[in-house]
Order: sequence, then structure tokens, then C-alpha cells
Amino acid sequence: MTIANAKTVSAGAALPLVETAIDILADLVSFDTVSSKSNIDAIVFVDAYFKRLGAATVRIPAKGQDKENLWVTFGSGQRGGLVLSGHIDVVPIDGQKWTRPPFELTREDGRVYGRGTTDMKGFLACVMAISSQLDLAKLSVPIHVAITFDEEVGHVGAFEMAEYMKSAGIEPAAVIVGEPTRHFVVDRHKGAVGFTTEVYGQEAHSSQVHLGINAIDIAAEVVALLNALRADQRNLPADDAFHYPYPSISVGTIHGGQVRNIVAPACTLEWEMRPILPEQLATMRREFDKRVKMIIANRSKEGMDAPRIVTRCLWNAPPLISDPNSSATALALQATGYNQASGVSYGTEAGVYQQAGFPTVVCGPGDIEQAHIADEWISVSEIEACLKFLERLIARTSDATFQINGG
Repeated sequence: MTIANAKTVSAGAALPLVETAIDILADLVSFDTVSSKSNIDAIVFVDAYFKRLGAATVRIPAKGQDKENLWVTFGSGQRGGLVLSGHIDVVPIDGQKWTRPPFELTREDGRVYGRGTTDMKGFLACVMAISSQLDLAKLSVPIHVAITFDEEVGHVGAFEMAEYMKSAGIEPAAVIVGEPTRHFVVDRHKGAVGFTTEVYGQEAHSSQVHLGINAIDIAAEVVALLNALRADQRNLPADDAFHYPYPSISVGTIHGGQVRNIVAPACTLEWEMRPILPEQLATMRREFDKRVKMIIANRSKEGMDAPRIVTRCLWNAPPLISDPNSSATALALQATGYNQASGVSYGTEAGVYQQAGFPTVVCGPGDIEQAHIADEWISVSEIEACLKFLERLIARTSDATFQINGG
């Protein structure tokens, strides 16, 4: 069965709540919010939905882009309460072999398929559905919803959202980032820091290599030093919360040269580091810069012309660090019934919020293994579980009451 993308879901529709959430998810999936495109149409739709429920909303234009964050508040006040946070952008479908329409929700055998169902429009649909059940007169603390852009390309929207929250004096008891964890409570994850290293040499005819500087040769030395730095990370204490218990360094792409009979004048490396603690990034970068200078100095000592090597940091998404005193962790554990939190190797916006001073944890529906793949899907049972999780979470935070119909 394929769900039509009519964008006609009404707030508080008289359906079992899980069906309301799936109808909303169909609408959300129908918006092509790949990070390279504008998200305005989707934000307008979500904003109108929350306004019909009586929420106060603020559309926050992105800096220098045709995109927006959306801030939603039920109740009043800046202190206490919850922030339920999720990003509305999705990864591209290019090069993937989809057997179902990526921007139209398809329901089969207890699953719903479509781009973003797991990462992470499924969570947003559940938040929108559960919001229709709030009794605003009985909210003792505010319930906020934060919807961001460009999580998939450096957490850009989250940095701007955290800035807005601080300027507005928001002091929540907990920020819950609803990335797919199958409702395990995640209180720590690695950061993600992206770099580009550009090597500039000197072109020459390949029969006259002594007249040129081969940028690919120099780039190979840079790759070797990155591999050595990666090995150095294994001298740090292991953190068994992660499958790979050390900070990782990985080269993703190499682009260089023109044709085989020209000494390559330029080469570019795209690489990343995933630190467990912020200071690990600073230490690695100092050592990287030191060794790059040695590459240049060694060529000068041998009487060769030196290349130019330029490294830029494109994004720096901070890690989420376990805090045994976090009110967010305690609240999420109470709502899920688990005794302890865990760690994951992938990054989320949670590190951005924690770095800004907000108690933050990750907990949401779906499995990360279903994210970013062709025929991305989330199970209906995970949507049901998310609605129950949100009900318990909000009830433990305030005096809100619910009328859950089949949720």
C-alpha cells in the first residue's frame, strides 16, 4: 500500500495515534529536503501544523542560505521542561538503487519506506502526533520542539539553533535528540571533524620530472602521516563504549592530476577525524601541522622546490561526553526503563547542544543500520514505541495529560 502525499493531515485527527504519526510521516517524506536544497516548504508545513495546535513558533532564517530552523513552544517560560530535537534534512538518493519511490511513503509488512523515515523524520512525525494530545492548560513547564537544517553536512543548523536558545534564555531540564537508537539511551558518541588538504606543486612534462613538483607524490606522504597519526591514537586509553574504542582518522577521497604524462600540479585529500574527547582533536591537529612542516622542510634540505600544503577544517561537530549527573540522561532512563546509558560511534547534534551548556541525550526510534540506505525504512512497531516513550517522557517532565488512542 502506498500512502498518498496530499499534505492534508489535520492537527489532532481522530485516528489511532500511530496512524496519525504515519500520515504525518507520509507528508514529511514527500518533501525533498536533501541538504543541498531549500527546506522552506517543509518548514512552512510543519510550522502551520504546530500553530493549529496552539503552539508559539519562531522560524529562524539560516545564515546565508535559503533554509530555516523552526523553534516551537507549548506552554510558557524559559526554564525547565523539554526540548525535543530533530533535523529535517536528509541525505541524497543519487547512485542508490531504490525499488520504492524515495519521496513517497510506502507501507509493507509492518514497515514504512522512504527517504528520512529512520533518519529522522520518523521521530519528528511522532513528536508532531504526540503534540496533538497535549492539554496546554495543564503544562507546568514548557515543551519545546527544535527542528534543524543541514545536520547531514556538519550540523550547521544545530549550531545556529543552540545560539538562538542561549540568546532566548532557554534553560531546559533536558534536550532529547531523537536520532535512531532503538530507544536505547545514548549519553556519549564520537565527534566528526572534516578536513580538506590541498597540495600545490608544479606541472611539467612527465619526461622532465626534475622540473616539476608532483602534488600526488606529496599527497601520498600526507596520507602516510595520517595513517601514522591514526596508529598513534591506539596509544590512548581505550573506550569500550565504542566498537572502535579509539579516535579514528580516515581519508575519504583523493583527487589529483590531469593526465598521466603531466607531472600533477595539484591534489586534494578529503579526510576526517572522529575524536572521543575535544582535546584529542587539538592534539592531533598540532601533530599533523608539525609533520606537514617536516615534509616541506625535508624537500628543502634535499635541494628540491617545496610544495604548498593548505589544510582547512570544513566542520567540527563535537562529541557527546558522558555526564553521570545529567538530568537529560536520568529523565530518558526513567522514560525507557533502562538502567544505564550506552555509546555509539556515529555523530549527532547532541554534542552541539551539550557544548552550548544544555543537558543532552540521544534516544529515538529506528536503527542506524537503516539510515542512508536505498529503501530506507522504519518499522511501525518503532513508531508505536516512540509515541509511548514521548508520552512517558512528557508526563515525567510536567503535569501534561494524554488521551492516547491505540498508541
